[in-house]
Amino acid sequence: MTDQRRRRSAWQILGLYVAGSWICLQVVDVLGQNIALPEWTFLLTLVLLLIGLPITAATAYLQARAQDDEKPRAARGVTDRLLTWPNLLRAGVAAMAVWGLAVTGWLVMGRGQLDEGRVLAEIEEVERLVGTSNFVDAYAIVTRLEGQIRDEGLRDQLWGLVAGEVVLETEPAGAVAYRRDYAPAASEWEELGTTPVTVRRFPLGQSRVRFELEGYATRELAGNAGELHDAAVVLRPEGTYPDGMIPVTGAAGNDSYGLFVPGLEQLPTLELGEFLMAEAEVTNREFATFVNSGGYRDSTCWEHPFVEDGVTLSFEDAVARFTDATGRPGPATWDAGTFREGEGEFPVGGVSWYEAAAYSCFKGVSLPTVYHWYSAANPGSSHFVVPLSNYGGGPARVKQYQGVSRDGIYDLAGNVREWAANATGESHLILGGGWADLQYSFNDAITAPSFDRSPLNGIRVAQYVDTTNVAAAAGPLELAFRDYLTEQPVSDEVFGVFRQAYAYDDTPLNPHTVGVDTTDAWVVEHVEVDAAYGGERFTIHLFLPPGTENPLQTIIYFPGSGDIYRRSFSEMQHGGFDYLLRSGRAVAYPTYRGTFERGTGLRSDIQDESNNWRDHVVSWSQDLRRTVDYLATRDDVDMDRLGYLGISWGGAVAPVMLATEDRIKAAVIIVGGLLMQQTQPMADPFHFLPRVWQPTVMINARYDSFYPLETSGRPFFDNLGSVADQNRFVVIDANHGVLAYARNQVVGEALGWLDEHLGPVR
Repeated sequence: MTDQRRRRSAWQILGLYVAGSWICLQVVDVLGQNIALPEWTFLLTLVLLLIGLPITAATAYLQARAQDDEKPRAARGVTDRLLTWPNLLRAGVAAMAVWGLAVTGWLVMGRGQLDEGRVLAEIEEVERLVGTSNFVDAYAIVTRLEGQIRDEGLRDQLWGLVAGEVVLETEPAGAVAYRRDYAPAASEWEELGTTPVTVRRFPLGQSRVRFELEGYATRELAGNAGELHDAAVVLRPEGTYPDGMIPVTGAAGNDSYGLFVPGLEQLPTLELGEFLMAEAEVTNREFATFVNSGGYRDSTCWEHPFVEDGVTLSFEDAVARFTDATGRPGPATWDAGTFREGEGEFPVGGVSWYEAAAYSCFKGVSLPTVYHWYSAANPGSSHFVVPLSNYGGGPARVKQYQGVSRDGIYDLAGNVREWAANATGESHLILGGGWADLQYSFNDAITAPSFDRSPLNGIRVAQYVDTTNVAAAAGPLELAFRDYLTEQPVSDEVFGVFRQAYAYDDTPLNPHTVGVDTTDAWVVEHVEVDAAYGGERFTIHLFLPPGTENPLQTIIYFPGSGDIYRRSFSEMQHGGFDYLLRSGRAVAYPTYRGTFERGTGLRSDIQDESNNWRDHVVSWSQDLRRTVDYLATRDDVDMDRLGYLGISWGGAVAPVMLATEDRIKAAVIIVGGLLMQQTQPMADPFHFLPRVWQPTVMINARYDSFYPLETSGRPFFDNLGSVADQNRFVVIDANHGVLAYARNQVVGEALGWLDEHLGPVR
């Protein structure tokens, strides 16, 4: 046999070996999915097959050559005698034995009942982690369990808890998409594919994604699966935007709330055109270009009048104040006319609003308006951003901290405060909080005198590609703020007058059941009764739990403000109270005036000084009390164990509801607080707080963008009139949506409180 024929024979056998190996690996893969083989089984199989590959090839070649070799077998070399087909067969059997012993030993010794218990424990841990919105660790466990669970339905159910399908698109298409966990920031980027790309198992929770396309500026975004799935990401050719400037998506507030910022909710909504925000705060090195170019001597960019205590200062007198520690022109944090060594990439601090505005003019950009700043900051993501931002310990290099915004903008939270364009009197808004501020300052708009040069006062710039409404957005505004630490509730005599306005005549309810709906989880009776005012009727929706003995412990529910915008009770969302029903409690859910079918044109739950708002507050109290009147007519309701659950809006008005209804015995308030806007005293929850006697638990969010913890939530709690040791204040590391982010903890606290003060149901 010629060498060519021997090589061809060897290649044919090698091809058969490779094909057989592929079939073997597929069989192992299928077995692994159905009998939960150990994770290393596939790797062991592959290693054994790779070891056998060169041995098989060599044996095939040598045995083909041996057919033409006239030497006797005993005279051949050691290799020829060793690499024979019988020996190769024995080696294959030995390899299979090693594989079988290893896998069988693991199945017998390593699994069994003990391993099944471990898998069940890990499934329970996944559910617990999801309940706390810890999707990163939950996703890792489900990934690990993938090959250990035989039941395909269970695997799909677990994946549904931690991941969802996302389609990532860009304009133009063809960008390479990457993803990593939002935190920890050191997590590795994972390539997902080329856009448009469908990711079947995109982790829930917050992620960072990056899109790279040759010739186009790279875009980085942050968000959850739903946000990233919403629309195609627009990529621009390199050089379209100035270096360091980031296009911003999203809007500032909506028609119902204006801005989602305490004290600014009363502002009108403005449509914003396309704009850019600086990726980082202005650094010392960047500000030095202004100083070294004679910025403090040239009056060109000092465009705004210098006003203090009603007096207008000259350019020379005003600028003479803007010196460093050695009396030279520059920020208050500098000395000898420059920044400290090694701090060139730190944010500039110690600048007044006038210096910030002059620098922005010098660079041909603008200070951001409050509207544009909050559009970029997206306060609703504060529970992700703030923990990874610089609060405490001193300033840091820009972009050192990883609390980035939805659009990939750094340090909007913490590091230094950032001056806004908007004036309020002789002060200006300064946003985001600085390194020495408390964390809630990210969500809490504050003002500072325009001449203030605190070390925490810094600069971020914006550029308006589309100037739609920029002038209106930059105009003076009035920040609503109430210092509840200094305000005093009205006297008992005055409050007695207020309470008279909430009284109503004891007229018949005339109840009429208009419908009954039954589900696996509850029965709900829809009962119409006469309202206490205006000849109106309203519906009480009484949710009854199955399998619970009468009389029922009943909780009166006051929802979040979403019900103001819904026009049918069929649109109601039961996620705020369904756990009460599962615990065996009934829930009474009245259609409060202005909600669902009783819409009145009420704009939002933000209080104001109008008679319309006052009248609505009185009506809500009367609706709730007429609901209690109706419950008192039923034999299946335990009137000695009535509770109250208020969420958000229902938490804010809870003092009025509880102080005017003594038959309620305990209360749960979830993310409630005091609003910054003024209202008529007789409708002001602050004056009702000391008259709340019911034991109350408040469950608030550390990063709440509606009711900031220290200026809204805590003053609410501190002014409750009930005995201090009968109240509880729970703070959860989340934003306003605590029921979504930390549902298990919230539900546990709520049910525990009701068990303690109304008694357990089962």
